[in-house]
Amino acid sequence: MGGLFSVPKPVVVATPALPQQAAADASAGAANAAAADARQDDAARRRRGLAGTVATSDRGVLSPLPALPAAARKTLLGE
Repeated sequence: MGGLFSVPKPVVVATPALPQQAAADASAGAANAAAADARQDDAARRRRGLAGTVATSDRGVLSPLPALPAAARKTLLGE
């Protein structure tokens, strides 16, 4: 069943073509920026590590974790 009004058709606007060199430079710059952001995110995640994921004491989540040697690190919740 049709309606009383027809749906308006979208207006097609032709976009000017960019030169190949400028498009390649823009995509390379965007790829480099995305790769740099990904590296920074990975480095920040590695810095936080396992010890920064769960804090279940009276310190809460706002106090910094004490520096513990790797052998004395708690691995299970409640240890």
